[in-house]
Amino acid sequence: MPRTMTQVRCPNCKAPVQAAIEQLIDVSEDPSAKARLLSGSLNAIRCPSCRYEGALASPLVYHDPAKELLLTYVPMELGLKKDDQERLLGQLINQAVNRLPPEQRKAYILQPQAMLTLQGMTERILAADGITKEQLEAQRGRLRLFEDLLRTPETKMAAFVQAHDGELNAEFFQLASLSLQSSGDPRAREAAMHRLERALELTSYGKRLAEQEAEVAAAAESLKQLGQGLSRESLLGLLIQAPGPERVLALAGLTRPALDYAFFQLLSERIDAAPEAEKPKLIALRQQLLDFTQQLDRLQEARAAQSASVLRSIINAPDLDQALAAALPYIDDLFLGILEANLRAARERNDAATLTKLEAIDARLQQAFERAMPPSLRLAQQVLDTEDEAQALQLLEDQAAVIDDQFVSALLGAAQKLDDGGETEEAERVRRLYRTALRLSMKAKMQAPPAVPGA
Repeated sequence: MPRTMTQVRCPNCKAPVQAAIEQLIDVSEDPSAKARLLSGSLNAIRCPSCRYEGALASPLVYHDPAKELLLTYVPMELGLKKDDQERLLGQLINQAVNRLPPEQRKAYILQPQAMLTLQGMTERILAADGITKEQLEAQRGRLRLFEDLLRTPETKMAAFVQAHDGELNAEFFQLASLSLQSSGDPRAREAAMHRLERALELTSYGKRLAEQEAEVAAAAESLKQLGQGLSRESLLGLLIQAPGPERVLALAGLTRPALDYAFFQLLSERIDAAPEAEKPKLIALRQQLLDFTQQLDRLQEARAAQSASVLRSIINAPDLDQALAAALPYIDDLFLGILEANLRAARERNDAATLTKLEAIDARLQQAFERAMPPSLRLAQQVLDTEDEAQALQLLEDQAAVIDDQFVSALLGAAQKLDDGGETEEAERVRRLYRTALRLSMKAKMQAPPAVPGA
């Protein structure tokens, strides 16, 4: 059911507030609606008068045909009579049932389960996903720990982390990051994220992540040194010479497309030809690579299915801007790749209606990315997109005040990427722009007033 805009009264100050209300959560139609419900952002309102933020009490019907789950909830504070409740819930249930093909209309739709509280509805949904009450309580414990972390003074952060190091794990940081996404105050969100990053650096989990990042960087450097000599044979050599299993996984993650049938055939031949003393190490390497690539492939398939489902829900949504806002946590490089593939397919089959929707989605995402960029990176993108070099140079002169270290690094990185791709002439053009930007940046720094000692 689409969200409807309606005017309600703020529960705190009673001022009129415009709010988007959803009363039917149909997972088959809009998978992102489930995430809104579970995250607490469903039917959220923010009062411009008193800054109150919270969820508006509203009747709900939750429908997940894949799990044969039909739940209803009517907040007691609404004081609705039984007849009014049944009429309203009946209308919502009929909407959900009418969307189902006849063969999917099973007995469960005749016995909707009434939930007394919204928390009870959430627990029932999670239970259907295989999440037990114990796991749910553990999640609540992580949220309480996150609240404690935010209240801890900076001077006591190290002691707090040491006392809770075992609890500050991957699940904690994932949940904390997700909870920050629903914050309506950008400044508070930024401060909390800074606190979270500081804590991450101090934890054993964060140190392991740093070590993994170092392994990935070392793996990338070894691949870069191979240059044009990179082949299955040379990659196999790197994997065999890897100092430990972490480097093997880093190399495998960076070169997954190369770990194909021909590669494993080459590795098997190397095992057959190896002296008996070396065979156990090579056999263990082969098993590690097989296990890791299978795990990567399963994860990629699951992510691709989720991204495709989110894209379908956006295409079918009556309000594109609302759908995109709700789906932002799911939009990543894989989603953008699936969007691009769908754009190509729609063009190839001349599907004008779908193409129009996909192009609108693409345009809005580009606008969102540009708005999220710092001014210097937006300028860098604009300069790189300007084909006429004279116009690009003039743009640099006009916007010299925006040029900073991020801008200069972006242009240098673009030039190196073009060089790696063999586009030598274009790389040299970007380097000329880079040199101009560097000169303007140095000029601005030299003209800046000197710092006052002790200020």
